[in-house]
Amino acid sequence: MEFDGKIAIVSAGGSGIGKHAALGLAAKGASVAVLDLNGESAEAVVADILAAGGKATAHQGDASSLGDLDRAVAEIKQTADHVDILFNNVGMPNPHGIDDITDEQWTRCIDVNLKSNFFLTQKVLPLMRVTGRGGSIIYTASAAGLTGSYTTPLYSMTKSGLVGLTRSLAILLAPEKIRVNAICPGPVRTPMLAGFMSRSADATDEIADLYASRVPLGRVAEPSEIADAVIYLAGDTSSYVTGVPFPVDGGYTTQ
Repeated sequence: MEFDGKIAIVSAGGSGIGKHAALGLAAKGASVAVLDLNGESAEAVVADILAAGGKATAHQGDASSLGDLDRAVAEIKQTADHVDILFNNVGMPNPHGIDDITDEQWTRCIDVNLKSNFFLTQKVLPLMRVTGRGGSIIYTASAAGLTGSYTTPLYSMTKSGLVGLTRSLAILLAPEKIRVNAICPGPVRTPMLAGFMSRSADATDEIADLYASRVPLGRVAEPSEIADAVIYLAGDTSSYVTGVPFPVDGGYTTQ
């Protein structure tokens, strides 16, 4: 039980990568606070964790709203006196190109992909500092944060920002033994995948086949494979790893 006695927060934990990370951390002994915009999805993940004998709580909120973040963290503090692991997984696909991007779209992208992650970190850090043992903070960036994006420069800009935040916080928080890393997934078979091509979730398999042709390993990732990287970065086996944007992309960024 690698994470026995540890407390983790997973944002956007109700589906996809976040869901699998929450389940994986709980299976290894962590008590997991699952935060999601969709409260029913968070509760469903928690129900699965509890049914398997784990420990978890569900919290609903829009991570781009500072009021919602304050409320969620206050709820978590009712049952958790510290936090060891913070997985910042909130993000969204964005419109293509640059010519037709509106101020409203730009602001929403910044709020969801950057603001939410920055301020959740700010609000959780006091709980991570309280033990003096340090901790692990992980962001979901993207392969698009390491390379240019032909289709969606706005998305690439925000994910590049998360990589910069990761590197900066790794330096800032190292004296406190708090490690900060980012996973950089390539295409992943989640309901969000089709959104990168402005399609609905029922087109996920079709879009997955399209992306697979661009990946050296010839397929898109399953969310559990990305979650495995999160669990590695959360645990003691990565105790000397910090400030790393970690591609989990089937070789996509090598091209």
